[in-house]
Amino acid sequence: MSNSRRTDPVVKELEPVERSVRFSLLYRGHRFELKPGTLVIGRGTGCQLVLDDALVSRKHAEIEVTQTAAVLVDLGSVNGVYVNGVRAAGRRPLIDGDKLVIGQQEITVFAAVNPSLLPESPTARLSADTLVGLESPLAQPAALGQEESEPTHQGDALGLLGGVVDKVLALGRGDEAERILGPYLKNYLATARRENSVAPEAGERAVNYAVKLATATRKGEWVDYAFALYTVSQRPLPGPVVEQLYTVLRQVSGVNLSLLRGYVAVLRSASARFGPSERFLVQRIEGLERLASA
Repeated sequence: MSNSRRTDPVVKELEPVERSVRFSLLYRGHRFELKPGTLVIGRGTGCQLVLDDALVSRKHAEIEVTQTAAVLVDLGSVNGVYVNGVRAAGRRPLIDGDKLVIGQQEITVFAAVNPSLLPESPTARLSADTLVGLESPLAQPAALGQEESEPTHQGDALGLLGGVVDKVLALGRGDEAERILGPYLKNYLATARRENSVAPEAGERAVNYAVKLATATRKGEWVDYAFALYTVSQRPLPGPVVEQLYTVLRQVSGVNLSLLRGYVAVLRSASARFGPSERFLVQRIEGLERLASA
């Protein structure tokens, strides 16, 4: 997308801070790295990213960047912000490959993580020094006619972030692991619900990490996550996850019993197409319902 008058985009950099996920934007052939802080996008000269477009508000949107996440916020613009063709509402976590449209301008989001990043001690901060010059494998353009679906794309992002999260969890820092992976898991669930589809490998990876977060944080919402994602899938959770949940349910509080019962009802209605091993898993999940109700 372009204007009749083409000018180089104006970007005012924020102060650099060490981080474990590095975000950048591609706009009009220019790639800008996002530093932790708030990047304001709009037509006004006071914005960090200035878009010369009559359809763009003076302060149109902002991206809040931390060491581990980037979140898009529409600042009440008239024409809105579109992410992958859908108008964004509220706070919208961004992932690698997201396409933003503001006015007539298209901006691509890139994210790079270093799965080999390992803090030297429990007090050490995750450092992104080794990420300089590193391109995310997800940032490479797909061959013509070989576009990936968004659920698959997000599943790949979960795989990359998982390497960092495993190391953080090994240090007993559940809250930090949740900050790193939580937005991506929630965004993956939102996409799965919108597409009414869960890729088997990516879905299994997502619920595995959700159960790890539930174990580390003792938060029932991550148990709920597993049931919610596989309600979309309409299939039993993987066997190892079901067995882990028998332990986790005794350790967490605030599990959404209605959500679990709804998931069990979905499995029962679909049981005619399941094989023997899946029917056994349905029975084990029914046992989880009884355990959560006790």
